[in-house]
Amino acid sequence: MAIVEFNPDRPGPDDIQRVYEECVAGIERKFNPTQNPTYADDFALLSPEAIEERKRKMLDELSLRSSFFLLAYIETLFRTDFVMRIESRNKGRKDELTRMYRNEYNPTRKIFSYSLVDFIFEKWKLYANNQSHSKEMLDILRVLPQYFDFRNWMAHGRYWIYREPTYMRKYNYIQIRILLGNIERYFGPFLKKKTLTY
Repeated sequence: MAIVEFNPDRPGPDDIQRVYEECVAGIERKFNPTQNPTYADDFALLSPEAIEERKRKMLDELSLRSSFFLLAYIETLFRTDFVMRIESRNKGRKDELTRMYRNEYNPTRKIFSYSLVDFIFEKWKLYANNQSHSKEMLDILRVLPQYFDFRNWMAHGRYWIYREPTYMRKYNYIQIRILLGNIERYFGPFLKKKTLTY
């Protein structure tokens, strides 16, 4: 028996949002002299500008970490869909996307080795051309690779000094939360994410 499903022990989007909001509220309290009883000790000898800069850095770091987890969730949406389409034994109901996946799937290759951007997203682009929401889906698929470049930079490149693409600097947690909402709206009816057991 094989089972493909979301791990219920991992935080979902609502959990990530809740932690984000509570952390923002905690940071705001810490940097508010009327709400933080140890404000004078916490920021002794710091100028107002230095205090504001420290607050900004904490909020930026929170946004990065929350973005990383949310993008991991988005990746799981598409990878789980891919795995379920490949492994499902319901041979009689194969839509165009499933057929495209299976036509190029090699059973001797590890299923999670297929590229999210170069294989899974590219097949979705072909599939989206024939859907009623093709424009909206294609608009999302055009920007998704950049979001995952941003994710890869967070995971592997943020401590290296190099000239990253300018679009890296514009992404934040709020934008990625909006991206997820659009994915759920336009891809939700097509993504397979229920438990598959056989």
